[in-house]
Amino acid sequence: MFAHVQLEHVVGEAQLKIGMITIGQSPRNDVIAEIREILEPMEIVQRGCLDELTSEQIGSLKPKETEPFLVTVLRDGSSVQVSKGKTVQLLQQRIKELENKEVTAIVVLCTGDFSNLESKKLLIQPGRLIRGLVGGMLSGEEKLGVVIPCSKQTGQTEKKWSRLNPVVAVASPYDNSARMQQAAKELRAENVDLTVLDCIGYTRLMKQTVKEITGKPVILARTLLARVLKELC
Repeated sequence: MFAHVQLEHVVGEAQLKIGMITIGQSPRNDVIAEIREILEPMEIVQRGCLDELTSEQIGSLKPKETEPFLVTVLRDGSSVQVSKGKTVQLLQQRIKELENKEVTAIVVLCTGDFSNLESKKLLIQPGRLIRGLVGGMLSGEEKLGVVIPCSKQTGQTEKKWSRLNPVVAVASPYDNSARMQQAAKELRAENVDLTVLDCIGYTRLMKQTVKEITGKPVILARTLLARVLKELC
């Protein structure tokens, strides 16, 4: 939700000033670098839901066995799982902080769905962008390949994409490339029509790997996001 957004102000900016929030810790220069390849000039103000939290506090966000969760990365490069429900409050706090930084828009660097967030600025969620795009491309007759970071997310992923006959494969963006190749081979065996890399951590190189192995189109969250921002400016 957002109120009183002046879209003509977004269009008229000579240089965008964008607030970007990662679920883990900032900075996420791995993501930002590939966005900048598509969109310049752009000033970015980064925040992380787990910024300034101690290891004990981060540990308290660990999801329960059946609880929906997100996979993200810390400043030291290690990946962690955090409860989606517990993270929402932290995410809302970071949105409030960025609203005071005179940003044009705020981006959530995550493909998860956060339906109850509020913002006085234009709020962009890559997960919603992807679902809108895929929903406009597939009728429900085709097979949708979805790559996710963790096998424990399979149930919530199948529910998320249930209308589009999802075939789920697992490959963490923070592991070695061999697992991504295996995931792509699994999707090729299922003859999927389109694949979504359903995490902001996946890279352009990973997209290329999946595209070459499956022989089918692949949607990457970070570059889709960059092109939407480019359209706005």
